[in-house]
Amino acid sequence: MRSRRTALQDVLVELIDEGKDIICVSVDSASRFKKVKDRYPERVIECGICEQTGMGVCAGLALAGFTPVISGYATFLTMRAFEQIRTDICRWSLNVKICGTDTGFSAQYAGFTHQALEDIAILSVFDGIVISEPCDYEDALLLGRYLLGNFQGPVYLRFGARGGEDEFLEKHQEVVLGQFEPLTRQEFQEADVTIVALGQLVGLGMEAAAELEKRGYRTFVFNARFVKPLNSEMVARIARGSRLVVTLEEHSRVGGLGDNLLRAFQKMRNIPPFLKLGAPSNFGFSGERGFLLRKCGLEVSLIVERIAKEMENLERHEGFFKGGLLSRE
Repeated sequence: MRSRRTALQDVLVELIDEGKDIICVSVDSASRFKKVKDRYPERVIECGICEQTGMGVCAGLALAGFTPVISGYATFLTMRAFEQIRTDICRWSLNVKICGTDTGFSAQYAGFTHQALEDIAILSVFDGIVISEPCDYEDALLLGRYLLGNFQGPVYLRFGARGGEDEFLEKHQEVVLGQFEPLTRQEFQEADVTIVALGQLVGLGMEAAAELEKRGYRTFVFNARFVKPLNSEMVARIARGSRLVVTLEEHSRVGGLGDNLLRAFQKMRNIPPFLKLGAPSNFGFSGERGFLLRKCGLEVSLIVERIAKEMENLERHEGFFKGGLLSRE
């Protein structure tokens, strides 16, 4: 099976083949760049186990006109190198691409030290940075070509761990900055429940929507793709056309996709009934990924029951919620 991490390697080789001035920066993470190293060994710089140094090298390369791509464990890239991302990269809007791997619970038995459940929250505070996560291999190719090859500015891309991952669509829609990808139909239509799922949780979102349809609820599912920025027109359409908006993410419920979308609703002063589903804490646990997801309520049956309960409450208090007044966790 293919994965988003293999897509990262494939798109890097493709972009270098096309003549892009990409330099890969490893922080004892050269496995992420194996295909590049095999074909273009001069395009890989090894900094050792020192994320701060790696970010500094990236800043220097960007100032020299290159496109540096740094990859490693998301926890260490975002926490150890926080100051360098802030001071050396985002402050000057440098064209640095940060590719965090082993996000969410994908690090499994490595435990909370290696599970990135707060990386989005950490980087969301920075102006000008794009935060994105593809849902599968093909989606990662499209996002990689756009964000690594065309977009100018700091980018944070999330990827999983080693091994195969689920694939959801043979052909995804083209990438538009800040736009969710509609999955149910080509364009968003009004729904009782609008589900916005991030990364590999797209599969859970699609399965949950199918079960909710059997219960009589009109549903619509988005592949989020972007956490930041979010297109204001798209956000307005979702707010106007949804009785309940649900976010699914393999990240803490604090500071992630849900909070970024909620801020976007708040900015336009139209907050629909809202349900954030994700990890209840940023401190993970050691275990198999599926078990850890279930422990956080991120399983189809549990998601369906939570949404159904929320819809029942909403129907009992429809007048109070009218106009968009409350958000729930």
